Amino acid sequence: MRLLLSVFFIFFSLTAFSNPGDTTNITVHQDVDMVTYSQYRQWGEFPSAEDNIYRKVTMEFVMACASTGCSGWDYDVHIYARKRTGIDDSTLVLLPSFKVNGQTLDSISFSNTQTYTNNYSDSLGSESVANDTITITHFDDVNDPTLLTSTEYVFAANYYDYMYDGQGNVTDSTIIAADDTYFLTTTDSYNVFEVINDYELGRAITPYGTYMNSANGSYGTNGYQEDWKHSFFYDVTDFQNLFKDSVELSAFYAGWSSGFSVTLNFEFIEGTPPRDIIKLENVYKNGASGYDYNSSNDFESNQMPAKTLATEVNATNFKLQMVPTGHGQAGEFTPGVYYTLMTNGNNSGSNQIWKDDCGANAIWPQGGTWIFDRANWCPGEATPIFNHEIGQYITPGQSVELDINFSSFNPSASASYKCAVQFFQYKAYNNSLDAEIIDIVTPTTKDIHKRSNPSCGRPVIKIKNAGSTTLTTLDIEYNIKGGTVQTYQWTGNLESLQTEIVTLDAMILNGTSNVFEAKVMNPNGEADQYADNNYMQSMFEEVPVLPYSFIVRLKTNSQANQNSWNIEDANGEIEYYKAELSNSSLYLDTVILTNGCHKFNFFDNGGDGLDFWYWNQYDNDSDGTGFVSLKSYFPTSSELVSFVKDFGSGVNQSFIVEDYVTITENNLEDIAIFPNPTSGKIVVTSSIPNNQNINIEVINVLGKVIYQKEINYGLFNKKIDISNHKNGAYLLKISSEQSSITQRIILSR
Repeated sequence: MRLLLSVFFIFFSLTAFSNPGDTTNITVHQDVDMVTYSQYRQWGEFPSAEDNIYRKVTMEFVMACASTGCSGWDYDVHIYARKRTGIDDSTLVLLPSFKVNGQTLDSISFSNTQTYTNNYSDSLGSESVANDTITITHFDDVNDPTLLTSTEYVFAANYYDYMYDGQGNVTDSTIIAADDTYFLTTTDSYNVFEVINDYELGRAITPYGTYMNSANGSYGTNGYQEDWKHSFFYDVTDFQNLFKDSVELSAFYAGWSSGFSVTLNFEFIEGTPPRDIIKLENVYKNGASGYDYNSSNDFESNQMPAKTLATEVNATNFKLQMVPTGHGQAGEFTPGVYYTLMTNGNNSGSNQIWKDDCGANAIWPQGGTWIFDRANWCPGEATPIFNHEIGQYITPGQSVELDINFSSFNPSASASYKCAVQFFQYKAYNNSLDAEIIDIVTPTTKDIHKRSNPSCGRPVIKIKNAGSTTLTTLDIEYNIKGGTVQTYQWTGNLESLQTEIVTLDAMILNGTSNVFEAKVMNPNGEADQYADNNYMQSMFEEVPVLPYSFIVRLKTNSQANQNSWNIEDANGEIEYYKAELSNSSLYLDTVILTNGCHKFNFFDNGGDGLDFWYWNQYDNDSDGTGFVSLKSYFPTSSELVSFVKDFGSGVNQSFIVEDYVTITENNLEDIAIFPNPTSGKIVVTSSIPNNQNINIEVINVLGKVIYQKEINYGLFNKKIDISNHKNGAYLLKISSEQSSITQRIILSR
């Protein structure tokens, strides 16, 4: 009987399964601690209807701290679906004729009576010590060579026993003769087992969990507590034939210290997939096995040689999926290593086994060397998956030769690669014109996108061509729920199953809830043949409201050439930009912004933030420490936004300004202010006589009035000179008894 452990699932009747769009949710591995190198296996109960087809199956791997706390090291975690084949296999086992103290030895010489060995020590001098008893167990039954038939207790023999003088010098020796000697013989036997295929569904790397471990002195810093969780999402639609009835799933934790926990959530959405899967098989070993790399020739000949597989006559599409990660000192940190896929002798795809953006990690900061780029992985992230459509090189029904070659390099230390290599065979595409929205990058609360969120500017979505016809145009409707619906016309060139990140126009922020909606339609100007995958929504958080004027406060470290910052408006237009900074310098830059959405972006092209512990501890040329924040000095001093120093490649903050008042929003008569920016002189003029006194003030960043003038009734044309002040932003305030206006002035000489 198969034991169902920690399984929670929402049961739907077979009738419910048959309705397009119905969703079934199943949870396996509910907060299971992974505390040592092991397979953590659970059984899940999945839908049983054989004719049930899903348009999409998604697996969510929720990683959290184990109940004993998070590990401070980065380890790989592999999620497998285990498929029992019903086929038995066996391995040859050589059963020994005897064992010595439970161990198998080629021979043993012994004495049946107690033997002794002389030892010498400075404190005791020469001393005769009795040898320990040796246990010999015999397996002499020819009908059952695993049966223990007798046991002997003997003593060490066939060795020289040395004698010593008073100074510990060897003076003589005596051979301790053996009464008998046994020589090992073996009996052939076979260990029979059922063949089980492990198919990797997804792989993720644990973060350096130092900040999340209560046993660590830095626990609770940088925003992490023990209730930390992170979700990785995988599209496992092509594996759906494995998810029938009772299914055993395994989370393999390749870690040697406690630990993390795993929760697996599956979402099955009824409907039609882009194409129906016929067959899936591992090309090489099960799951994501390891392959040692000594040289290119050895790797290709002995580790991953060419494989010949059969193809189905009714298959029309074929895909090879490759998921490689490098391990060992050389395998982990050697860039420029590529794999190349050869299909029937044709070069059908290649990728570098390298990830060059670890400093943009969604989990940041971490306790270890999390910013260092690695061989197709970063600590705390899901492993990238490479897909190769190879149908053009295959004739259905005929065998195919698949060969994966690695570029040649000489590893300076240990190097190995964990590779999941899977071959998929499909029927024809179910639709010709089928556009799909597969992700919302902004705005969303999905933690994998938290580097870009919360956001109030231009929404970013990910689309996919799920049809057989190249996608060239698409209409995209979007809005905040309850608000104005906007339309964006996308143009491009997407082949089947290709995806693209699309940045839409700035949102109209007039919705009634924190839900963003997006819908794709009219692919290539025609009706979408499958509309069930056209819509997606996401929850989002509101951005903070900041004053229209504040200071960007920056202290650079000793690598200031790596840094720059800007502020952009809702349309992505740059409003402020700062670069060419000096090392170890303090900058206070005033910004004055109009109402609406803005975004502050700080960049570090070195990928190591303004402070990284590794340089301070291990590098004599330490980068030093800096900081960046947004601070208000007017009308009172306050910290608006402060950023963690160890931020990797960059940090940003979206925000809204609401309190800036423009000229057209007041009752003052037509007033002109020019030029702006100015080299020092400003003209303020009115074309219509005023019926009240006008007060003009220029205010610096500290809130100090540096110029003030009161003008009586009537027309005026006032010249103001602030050329003796520092470059930067100033406020020009014009007020009367009934109203006032404030204009941002930029002094730049």
